[in-house]
Amino acid sequence: YRDVLGLGTDFHAIANGSKLWYIAESVLDDYLRKLPKSELNVFDAVHAREDVKPGFIEGGFTLWDGSKDLVDYISKYFSERMCGKNVLEVGCGCGLPGIFAIKAGARLVRFQDYNSEVLKCWTIPNVIINSGSQNDADSHNEHTQLEFYSGDWFHLSKLWQSSANVKFDYIFASETIYRTDLYERLHNILETSLCQSGIVLLACKASYGPGGNIFDWLTYVENLGVFQTTTFKLTTSGVMRYIVKMIRA
Repeated sequence: YRDVLGLGTDFHAIANGSKLWYIAESVLDDYLRKLPKSELNVFDAVHAREDVKPGFIEGGFTLWDGSKDLVDYISKYFSERMCGKNVLEVGCGCGLPGIFAIKAGARLVRFQDYNSEVLKCWTIPNVIINSGSQNDADSHNEHTQLEFYSGDWFHLSKLWQSSANVKFDYIFASETIYRTDLYERLHNILETSLCQSGIVLLACKASYGPGGNIFDWLTYVENLGVFQTTTFKLTTSGVMRYIVKMIRA
């Protein structure tokens, strides 16, 4: 998928004046729809223009509002804290929050998405674009180690729990609470991956069509007692959007 790097780009502007670049969604969609079916496991979902098809694609080819909200929040309150830290972005898709962490000097950034195609066609190209070089995937902040994992949260949390896996100072998640049946898996991977003094920052809307909502998520987390939560409201009208901060109880 190296030719993805030649596709048109768009950017998200940050308050400090810098920009995070990414392959434009519409251009990427056109590219993916022209690929032979044998080259794309999520072919049917892409051709049906489905953002989410449970078990096949979980929104990885969509730039959700929460990703931009999270970048804006991190850049305002956590930018100077990223240097030398381990950062995990779960359900990364476009990867903007993780890319911001690279630029902020993180020691390690691990990107995770359900689909390997999302990582190959969007996340990794976006990392390369923001590195200022398109020669290879290692062209990034020379002090940052990069890792890319595809797979289901259930299996990855088991894998990372059973190995001598690194723990993360920060975990970023955007729009990951849209289905209540995923809450256990999401909670498990957060619990498995966060270091003792770490912080989870989760961007979300008040509610989602598939049934997930911030109130059920907060209740679920509270009932398990592993994390303490603090909620920050980002909007006062229209679609309500939030940042949920989670630390170990």
